[in-house]
Amino acid sequence: MPCHALFLQVKGFAWSGGGRGIVRVDVSADDGATWHTATLGQGSEQPRHKAWAWTFWEAEVPLPAAAVAHAGTRLVCKAVDAAHNSQPESVASVWNLRGLANNAWHRVPIRVVEEPPSGE
Repeated sequence: MPCHALFLQVKGFAWSGGGRGIVRVDVSADDGATWHTATLGQGSEQPRHKAWAWTFWEAEVPLPAAAVAHAGTRLVCKAVDAAHNSQPESVASVWNLRGLANNAWHRVPIRVVEEPPSGE
């Protein structure tokens, strides 16, 4: 196992609705224990209260040692809009039978797979 830190390049897009722009996106590679602020890209130049398009973002997130050692973790991201609304942690507060208006933190399981050195 290498002793240097591993980083994951993550990209995505966010949208708030109601004309509110995205002011921040946070990304975590340890299921929300620690957060890293993403860099906002195209779409972030929209007026804060007249934003009608996606805001693209990207972040370089360090993978926790436990994720590398045990070959897995969950990547989590959440956005904050111009009115300082943040996505809820879970769907418990917004749950409905059809799944409409679900805007909880987006979670993606990831697994670290180490490639063998070249020549093997």
